[in-house]
Amino acid sequence: MADSASLQARSFGKIAVPTPGTPVRLTSDQALRVSRLRFAPLIGEVGRVFVGVAGMNRANGTGVIKEFWPTGAGGGVADELVIDSPAGELRPADYYIDANTAGEGLIVAYWIWVPSFNS
Repeated sequence: MADSASLQARSFGKIAVPTPGTPVRLTSDQALRVSRLRFAPLIGEVGRVFVGVAGMNRANGTGVIKEFWPTGAGGGVADELVIDSPAGELRPADYYIDANTAGEGLIVAYWIWVPSFNS
């Protein structure tokens, strides 16, 4: 039996912003390391949403990595942002989400390396 590793998808689900202008951290788990992060807006939400790093300010763009435009009630084309680290060294706790509309946010998925046992 040989050991190998494979990527496994996991999700934080929707990370909503209760108070616009107050960025929400993806997780407080400083030990979590991932190989990939994917951010995507929810179809039907009406405000802009932002991904950034500590100290982000959506008003002037400081620390903002990506701005997502709303898809609207009609369900327009959704955008996404994928950040990869083949070495598995991305730390989700380093990323934040802010929104122009209270209660809106992003769906955040991540991939980690897990052991896979092949026979």
